[in-house]
Amino acid sequence: MSYKLGVVAGRMCVAASRQTANALRLGVPAARLSGKAPSQGYAEVPKYLQQKMKLFQLPNGLPVHVKGGTIDKALYIFTAIVCFVGFFESLRVYYVLSYPSPKTE
Repeated sequence: MSYKLGVVAGRMCVAASRQTANALRLGVPAARLSGKAPSQGYAEVPKYLQQKMKLFQLPNGLPVHVKGGTIDKALYIFTAIVCFVGFFESLRVYYVLSYPSPKTE
């Protein structure tokens, strides 16, 4: 079996003649053999989604997770608070487990 370096992926693959012959034997559609996707039209993007896309592509210096407005900012702050509380709570649990209180009998 002969191999060659693939141009697109940059890795070893079976030479084209054997690959095509094997693919035809397996019943692979001709569109997949040519390397091109079948041409078909795409559905039109709704107006509200186009407006959202424009909003997120504005070069206003904000990170993408805050560009959605006040709800995104509130969710970002809430997530940060939950992360900090969880981090400090895990440190407290490690401390309690490492230094248990003395037993009273």
